[in-house]
Amino acid sequence: MYQIDQDILVREVIQIRNSTTGTYLTATGFNTQEKGLLFGSTTNINDYYVVGSDDPENHYTLWTIVKVFEDTNRINYGDIIFLKNLSTKMYLIYKFEKQSEVSHQIRVSLNYNRQENYPFILQQQGEQIFQSKDYAIKNGVQLKIQTRKLTNFLQTSNKNYASKQIKDYKEISCGKENQNDYWEIIKLDPQKQKLFDIKPTQQLIMNIQEIFNNDKIIIRNYKSGYSLHSHNNMYASTGQQEVTCFSYERDVNDLWMIKQSFNMAQNQIQNQMPINLIHKETMKFLSIDEKNLANSKNGNQIRCMQSSMQQSLNIQTIDNQQFIVGKPFLFFYQPMNKFLCQGPSLSEMQTTQYEVILTDQLTTSCLWVIEKKIK
Repeated sequence: MYQIDQDILVREVIQIRNSTTGTYLTATGFNTQEKGLLFGSTTNINDYYVVGSDDPENHYTLWTIVKVFEDTNRINYGDIIFLKNLSTKMYLIYKFEKQSEVSHQIRVSLNYNRQENYPFILQQQGEQIFQSKDYAIKNGVQLKIQTRKLTNFLQTSNKNYASKQIKDYKEISCGKENQNDYWEIIKLDPQKQKLFDIKPTQQLIMNIQEIFNNDKIIIRNYKSGYSLHSHNNMYASTGQQEVTCFSYERDVNDLWMIKQSFNMAQNQIQNQMPINLIHKETMKFLSIDEKNLANSKNGNQIRCMQSSMQQSLNIQTIDNQQFIVGKPFLFFYQPMNKFLCQGPSLSEMQTTQYEVILTDQLTTSCLWVIEKKIK
């Protein structure tokens, strides 16, 4: 166990500041209001306003980050999380079906119950991970806080709320990418720890989970938080089993078995090792459309087949070290010198799931994480 001063830890009390407006994500004790069709409004007794405040010494600006999948107690880019306010004990939630009060975007509020199927994803900006090899979120470094939809992010408005109790505070909502969706997670310095009577979080605990031959796993994309997914649906273009990236929540079609392509003396899956992925629900192998029969514009289509087609993917961890749960890695297909990637377009047969392709353009969309081992 050791301490890294700039890392953000699970259960550490932090503040969350918008990089553009300088306002802090802040809880309130005021119930949200639902405007009527004609006159008046209705109080939502279970939901409370969250606002952007200029006051960093407000107790309601204190939060902790709850990881959905625990690998270490360090907060990393690509983590799927919930935000819990320390003072109110409420969770930050968003509702796609509700409009925010001022900007008419996706409504964000507080509730004592977290929405299990609507988490946030902490998204890294830029491609510097390929140089730094570091995927830990650092104090004061800009990031984006994505909803379960790729196109919607937590934001602070430039405008204040209209409701009387909170009219002096900026509106918080989720919306399309713009300059107001950059945030910084701020560690409390000793002065603020004393002000808020908060004890420092000192220990980084590594819960190292190695991956072994025939392990059942869930794999998610590092950038989007979407799972590698397949099902019985067939591509219209080729008649072969579709492979996609799927948003939250997880189901049986997200389960894969990882298998060494060749018999090895060691049972452990290691960096640079060739592997195959077998979809557990259909027992078919993930494979590559080398001839691009689907005529995909973004890259070679990925499908599932009855056999491996003698196609192996090489594991390449971001730091060329141990292959473990929670660490970003690449699937590299050596015969074509390309990487497995979540594509930019929706999958051929789906309206909410994204394509999985091979590409020679190395970006953070090519990075993957073992989210969980299934016993």
